[in-house]
Amino acid sequence: MLVIEHARVATMAGPQAAAGDAPLGLIEDGAVACDGGRIVYVGATSGAPAGERIDARGALLTPGLVDPHTHLVFAGDRAQEHAQRLAGATYLEIAQAGGGIRSTVAATRAASDEALLAGARARLRRLVASGVTTVEVKTGYGLSVPDELRLLRLAIEAGRGAGCKVVPTLLGLHAVPPEVPRDAWVRQVVEELTPQAARAGARGCDAFLEQGAFDASECRAALRAGIDVGLSAHLHADQLSAGGGAQLAAEVGCASADHLERTTPEGIAAMARASVTAVLLPLAAWFLREKAAQARPFLDAGLTVALGSNINPGSQRIESVSMLLAAGCLLAGLSPAQALWACTRGGAAALRLADRGSIEVGRRADLVLFSCMDAAHLPYHAGVEHAAVVVTGGLVVHRAGCDVRPP
Repeated sequence: MLVIEHARVATMAGPQAAAGDAPLGLIEDGAVACDGGRIVYVGATSGAPAGERIDARGALLTPGLVDPHTHLVFAGDRAQEHAQRLAGATYLEIAQAGGGIRSTVAATRAASDEALLAGARARLRRLVASGVTTVEVKTGYGLSVPDELRLLRLAIEAGRGAGCKVVPTLLGLHAVPPEVPRDAWVRQVVEELTPQAARAGARGCDAFLEQGAFDASECRAALRAGIDVGLSAHLHADQLSAGGGAQLAAEVGCASADHLERTTPEGIAAMARASVTAVLLPLAAWFLREKAAQARPFLDAGLTVALGSNINPGSQRIESVSMLLAAGCLLAGLSPAQALWACTRGGAAALRLADRGSIEVGRRADLVLFSCMDAAHLPYHAGVEHAAVVVTGGLVVHRAGCDVRPP
């Protein structure tokens, strides 16, 4: 049994929209005990059971962080596109000139399994070292049935022994393949790829609803095909234009709608009626020099707000939890406590993982002991990863140092 004692335990038991530290559900001088991969005790240090002990020395203990939106399996480099955007080119202009997703598809198809695994594992290691214990990983850079299934297999394989749980998602409608007509590719995704992906271990399905990508009818067909075979549905919605993505996510019954930079009040209301989690990706908006989606309208509507990194080769290469928390506060308008809630309980809700995201008896023993006492320190001291001890499934998978010394 593992016991972390003398901690400020952030159970995430409070409501996300509450002010101050209320969302954290703090237990002062608290302890959490883990056994058999589950949390078996949460309460005062004085009542903790016997076991191997880690003295938190008053530092902040939270649930393991959940990143509900990544594109981690890819090859190639698109730094020149970043330079083009800095010079004034738009995302759509770069894509129309042959860059964007298609350039990553070409590099990914050409890469060996070993190269793709090495890259994905390195990214996962960095996330784990920052406190992430569950990561959603999308396909989308294969754009053929065999290549998409290959990326799904590699995402699952990369998660083995990574120190975190990988949740694989099929993103079949990411872009139109260069060698297949658009309508033929949509049919392949709906009729062939989605059922095969479900059998191969996919947990979710996704689609990109946007100008230059796919329209509502195409995304609806792909998402419904995924739901029909038991996948949890997600949607890239309203990123570059107000295309009704939030309404479609609500109509279909998506677990989450992601991006949402240009979602309308009507879209927010539709999401609230359908209890769709809002996954905000403020680092992607910053990377593209766009205005980030604001959290307040979603919170005011009673929606759960999650934060995702959207790590990908083209529009968001920042691999830093503290930077994500900072962007959630500075760009999306969350408080530090709300942002941390969004990266734990919110991320779990976006992936419909009811067994994690909060510190409660019976939940998965996924925990992060930070090297600071206050949630406000994490986005304030951004660019530095503050995870001192990371526990996944009751096992210590990362330890930054033997001593935890809050500043």
